[in-house]
Amino acid sequence: MRVIYAFLIFAGILLLILPTAIPVIKTSSEFSLFNTKWNGCSEFARFLMTKGEVIPVMYSYNTIDLKSDGALIIVGPDVGFSQLEAEEIDKFLENGGVLLLADDFGTANSLLEKLAVKARFSSQPLEDIFYSKRSEFPVIIRIDRELAVGVDRVVLNIPASVTGGEGKAFSSKVSVGKSHTILAEVKRGNGKIILLSDPSVLMNDMFDENRKFIENLVDYLGVKRFYFDEAHHSDFNPYSITTVYVQKELDRGKAFNVFLLVFALAVLIESGIAGKILNSVVGILNRLLSRILKMEENIFEDLPDWVDRKVLEKMLNEIKTGSRFGDANERYRVHEKVEG
Repeated sequence: MRVIYAFLIFAGILLLILPTAIPVIKTSSEFSLFNTKWNGCSEFARFLMTKGEVIPVMYSYNTIDLKSDGALIIVGPDVGFSQLEAEEIDKFLENGGVLLLADDFGTANSLLEKLAVKARFSSQPLEDIFYSKRSEFPVIIRIDRELAVGVDRVVLNIPASVTGGEGKAFSSKVSVGKSHTILAEVKRGNGKIILLSDPSVLMNDMFDENRKFIENLVDYLGVKRFYFDEAHHSDFNPYSITTVYVQKELDRGKAFNVFLLVFALAVLIESGIAGKILNSVVGILNRLLSRILKMEENIFEDLPDWVDRKVLEKMLNEIKTGSRFGDANERYRVHEKVEG
């Protein structure tokens, strides 16, 4: 028996340290969380995983269950939104969900229009005299206090701007034309919509530069479940689906629980308690079976004259066999009688 107990301990610990297989999808689609290249959002997705659960949305919103305690994140959409999808998002927001919509010149305005939200993304790129490296990379420093903690600046990449909504981050006051809104918030039911006019802020190539701002933005969403939209990327083209095996370290607490479980099992068996419990269960089952058989025998006693005993026996047999034709032997006998 000692060999058996040792084997049980070994098997339990082996299960704790066996490597876990994780499917890995790769794509070259811009702004995809599966894209690990410069124009993907894999770094952003990896950060989201440290904050909660990340759920890729591969199909239309009306085919999934959007929990209102989560945030739907749409980055750089270039596929239109249906009316059914807009209605699902509207219900999601009314119940307290959060929508983070990051776009510049894509299809986000079609969704805002269907939601009857007045805020829009502009169709013209923002120009500012303050930039990093080149004029295509304007820099903003005018950010609301709750989003500006630890942030020196946010670097953009050919951004648009937002019209409408409550501004949270702005270009400089000397931007071409006027100061423009880069980040805005719109209240909707019990939820809110966050509009970011440059999805490039979240891509891998610019993630480290804007890390602190992104961390503050995710905290501002106030949720721990993130639905990441992949359904509205027209060129979503997984070119590689592989499996990665992750080696797990031994959890000492769980290993100790394995020892306790095997020890308790050994005590029950060696002391005879397990045998007594098993005998008691078998005895109870036997008594129940005996009572059922007696009930079946007694049912034919003192039957009224109008009850046909043969019909009753046939009905009981049908109930036992689950078939109105009885068991196989009975069907064979009936067949013989018919042929005879």
